Amino acid sequence: MKSHRPPAARIEIPRRQFLQFLGVGAAVSLSGLQAACTLLQPVDDGNPLARKVSREWEKIYHDQYRYDSSFDWVCSPNDTHACRIRAYVRNGIVVRSGATYDYQKYADLYGNHASINWNPRQCAKGYTFHRVLYGPYRLRHPIVRKGWKAWAEAGFPELTAENKDKFLFTHRGEDKFLFTHRGDDEFIQI
Repeated sequence: MKSHRPPAARIEIPRRQFLQFLGVGAAVSLSGLQAACTLLQPVDDGNPLARKVSREWEKIYHDQYRYDSSFDWVCSPNDTHACRIRAYVRNGIVVRSGATYDYQKYADLYGNHASINWNPRQCAKGYTFHRVLYGPYRLRHPIVRKGWKAWAEAGFPELTAENKDKFLFTHRGEDKFLFTHRGDDEFIQI
């Protein structure tokens, strides 16, 4: 495909003149840099530890990881692992989470213990999962599909081809969603 733009005009400048412009530009830059560097002379204030130093920042620094309580839970955000995580709560809000470092203390039904080498066990999803709890896209209400609710109210009959169509199991994505209103049994369509 041909371009319909006119050819760009070339500026012809001799090499000697280009080098002169380059030298002038470098000299101006260096003189400006030298002037700026004269303003950055060291200040001799004597002993900086002799004067009073504000320590207010230390309180903020030390309090950033303070928590009121903690609890352990199992994190499984869309993966097959089930990591035990300790959530730290401050003012009723989970502010951070961390590993529990006690996998060696727990056993399965047969008495098999994990080794201490499993510590710490937590992925990046787990470390940031508490943000999902308070994020703008979190689920705020129990949600159920309208077809599933009708199937449940019918007593969960066997899903034959006819019932799959009746309860909209074959029309996923076209079904309406319902959520409970204020925790009671009243469903509202969204």
